[in-house]
Parts: sequence; C-alpha cells; structure tokens
Amino acid sequence: MNKRFFSISVAIIMAVSVTNSYAQNPIKTAEGNNLNVDANGVMAQGYDVVEMHLHPDQTIKGDAQFQSSYAGAKYYFSTEANKQLFDTDPAKYAPAFGGYCAIAAAQHNLRPVQVWTHTIANGQLVFNHNARALGLWQKNVRKNFKSATKNWPTLNNNAPSYNILKPGETQETLAASSYESEKK
Repeated sequence: MNKRFFSISVAIIMAVSVTNSYAQNPIKTAEGNNLNVDANGVMAQGYDVVEMHLHPDQTIKGDAQFQSSYAGAKYYFSTEANKQLFDTDPAKYAPAFGGYCAIAAAQHNLRPVQVWTHTIANGQLVFNHNARALGLWQKNVRKNFKSATKNWPTLNNNAPSYNILKPGETQETLAASSYESEKK
C-alpha cells in the first residue's frame, strides 16, 4: 500500500509541475510593463518568438541556454542565431499587447493565450486565447489590431490579471488550462 501511495503521489506532483511550468502568470514588471509570462518570467511559454516571425506556420520550443531579456521578460530561442536576431531589435520580435490575447485586447480585456494561435499582424507577433478567439481576430485583422493598439496603453496600466473570467474560473485555473500543443 505504501509503495502504491508513494507512486501515485509522485505522479500527481509531476503532473502539477508540468502543468504549472506552462501556466501563465500576468505580472507588472519593475519597468511598469503588464506582461503575460510563465511562473519563471518567460514570455511565450518558452517558445522561440523569432521562429514565429521567420516561419509563422510553426512553433519551435526555445532553450534556456539561448536566452535574452527584454522589457522585464525572459525569452528563449532555439538557436544562437535567433537570439542574436532578437538582441538586435527586440521590439520587432516581442509579442504585441504584452503577450496577452490580441482579440481580448481589442475588446479591452486581458486573457491568457495558446501559443499555437500566433500570427503576424502589422509586422508584430500576436497571440490569441484559443481557436475561437483566433477566428474572431482573423475576421477583421486590421480593425482588431487598431482597436487593440488603441486599448493597450490603458490595459498596460491596469492591474496584471485576466479580467474576463467565466463562472467557475479563477485566475489560476484559466492560466493553467490555456496551454495547448503545437500546431498540427
């Protein structure tokens, strides 16, 4: 019995650790930026934002050995070359709207994202919460980008929290459940 209890306990701890490593954590940085990062302060859940620009149909996981910081967040890259590209112009590669859901920002809200929803709009990387949010964003990218850009200064000054929760959702459950695997 004790062996079985121990094995189950270890499995639960490992599952929680994996879930929490992908969980998003809205923060206000020392620089005053409102960012959607993971528990370690890493943007885009550790995915390579330069690769998302170079190959918009792919999501490539970054590696902590190729790491940069920008505007209060850490960024991981899959190669040294991508890190160097980012370091030459981080504003070009960093996600718009603090890494929060773009359609939510257009509607004056903050939501976590699923990295596979990334697209490039007006030369900037944007994420959305899920497939439905991505569909809403894509219905009128130009208008939505303009609205999100207009709303971002106010949202950036707000408290760092997801402000549209459904019944039964908490900040923690929403953030932890907003991870999906890469695009197929």
